[in-house]
Amino acid sequence: MPKKTIYAKEYRELVTELRRTRKALGITQTELCDALGWPQQRLSAIEQGGRRLDVMEYFLLAEKLGISPKKAMTLVLRLRRK
Repeated sequence: MPKKTIYAKEYRELVTELRRTRKALGITQTELCDALGWPQQRLSAIEQGGRRLDVMEYFLLAEKLGISPKKAMTLVLRLRRK
């Protein structure tokens, strides 16, 4: 049985990259969640590996971090090819 994507190395790397981007921009979880209209616990759970992003959440989060849809897709494809 295949493992769930939340446990896949590529998924963890994707979330790590999003967290690195957020921190490099000097944005707190609370600030980002306020911009997204999310409770802070949601992002915390995502970054800690307890909750999986769905595709729409991923693109919304990427947008708020200044990542274009094209770059967001490129990141996914690059990690998938590793």
